[in-house]
Amino acid sequence: MKRLVSVAFLILIFIGFLLFTHYETDCYEVLKVISPTEIIVDFNRNRIKDNNEVVIIPDIYSFSTKLDKNSSVIEILNLSKADSLRLGYLAEDFAKRTLEGKKIKYKNSEVYVDNNNYHDLLLVNGFGVTNGKNVSPIIKENLEKAKTLNLVIFNTKSKKYHTLDCEYGQNAKNIIILPKSQLEKGSSPCKTCIVNEEERQKELNGVANIAQPKLDISENNISLILSDMTEHLKPRKDCSDKICKALVKEIDSSKNSIDFAIYGYTKNSVIEHALKSAQARGVKIRFVFDTTPKNTNIYPDTLYFASIFKDNNHDTTGAIMHNKFFIFDDKTVLTGSANLSNSDMSGFNSNAVIVINSPDVAKVYKSEFEQMYNGKFHEQKSIVEKNNFSNLRVYFSPADKVITKEIIPLINGAKKYIYIPTFVITHENFAQSLIAAKKRGVDVRIILDSTNTKNPSKLEILRAAKIPVKTENYAGKLHSKSIIIDDKYLVIGSMNFSMSGENKNDENAVIIENGSLAKHYKTFFNYLWTKIPDIWLTKIARAESFESIGSCYDGIDNDFDGDTDAKDSGCLKAK
Repeated sequence: MKRLVSVAFLILIFIGFLLFTHYETDCYEVLKVISPTEIIVDFNRNRIKDNNEVVIIPDIYSFSTKLDKNSSVIEILNLSKADSLRLGYLAEDFAKRTLEGKKIKYKNSEVYVDNNNYHDLLLVNGFGVTNGKNVSPIIKENLEKAKTLNLVIFNTKSKKYHTLDCEYGQNAKNIIILPKSQLEKGSSPCKTCIVNEEERQKELNGVANIAQPKLDISENNISLILSDMTEHLKPRKDCSDKICKALVKEIDSSKNSIDFAIYGYTKNSVIEHALKSAQARGVKIRFVFDTTPKNTNIYPDTLYFASIFKDNNHDTTGAIMHNKFFIFDDKTVLTGSANLSNSDMSGFNSNAVIVINSPDVAKVYKSEFEQMYNGKFHEQKSIVEKNNFSNLRVYFSPADKVITKEIIPLINGAKKYIYIPTFVITHENFAQSLIAAKKRGVDVRIILDSTNTKNPSKLEILRAAKIPVKTENYAGKLHSKSIIIDDKYLVIGSMNFSMSGENKNDENAVIIENGSLAKHYKTFFNYLWTKIPDIWLTKIARAESFESIGSCYDGIDNDFDGDTDAKDSGCLKAK
């Protein structure tokens, strides 16, 4: 009996040895994690990282601290570059803890660690995606966790550190992502993204501390959406502003068609992804845009945009196609002053947009769109037949002569107040109608963008007539083209109050009769008026200088003189 037990024991030891030998033969050590989906495995067991030992985890996209590896997840999840880096830091930490120095099995291109499929571990823990569907909610939780770590981009060569959204940091070589608390001694902050942010905050210390009013309101079939240039002192490439979100919401809800007219385009991954998704599900997308006779556009990515959504036409005349309107499923219209630019879609500039849910209004805009889509721009267009809508009227330039025939009579009928937040005023008769209103006792107040204060601007004659006109003093543009009258009327659209806006360009303007919307916009106007110091009632804030808050640190040539930020003469002298 004892002999049988001994034999059995020896057999078990032998079997165990065979299993262990087989396991060791079938297992390999992970020498290095390059990224969560790219690892080096020691297949020949020489403990040297050979080029032929790189393994790519198939059928999954993960996050990385190297931006060039994040393009797929950025598009799938509509992430900002900064957020992809945040998630990349956590994902790489997870991959290193899970794999580096560990024994793994490699079978049929799949990696197994502790009998778990590593591909599945990435998905379950929110560090990978396979496509745009069924995205793990843990990814959002991971992002919130990453935001608490105060991560920065550190250049190991220059010893400078940057915020994660700093383009100087993102484009540099020799960079790593790490918590700010782990920076080397002697590390210095990037002047553009960190030192200048502190300067921006100093500039804001003297600004009136008042609560921002609600930026959107809906009344019957119209939604009014405003953006606040005093809150965002640097343009972003995300879609966090209410105007951008409203646009994407309508794109995502469209089932059949999206027709739109835009002045130009700068790349916005969220909007672009929404339009691509709409097109993929069968929505017909058509658009018109502006170009010069030399086939160029003021915005850098317009022709790229036209190459993606090919069903388009463009204006090549000397005048400009300045519209910004969308028609969704022939029943909803979004229009206003906002271009498809990062400065307008991120709230850097102040804009006013309306969403009108009305098939009748959509039909009017569709008629105008079809003319331009078929190659008729400016004076070649005929007047679009319009219905009498109960609460709004739609007009198009140049055919309708809307300033002369509609807006000036509205000003002439004003009894209490006329408030105008606008990009520019150069129309002589428009300015004279405001002066006449002031003389008969109407409260006329105007906020002008600081870049549009020289001739042919009507700033001087308006101030000479005792009309209070403030020039805004922020980095962003006051880009709206709006009028608010007597708690009753609103004028909103793409048209500047200029001769070219009325008589040359392709534009649209909407006159709305709605007390709730007018009062709401009046509240926002008064908010802007209070935040702009009274010194700018008599002086003009230089668009790129320490007079305009944030303009010396925003990476934008605010005064269009070819010099940006510290290179601009207005930013050379400290306050």
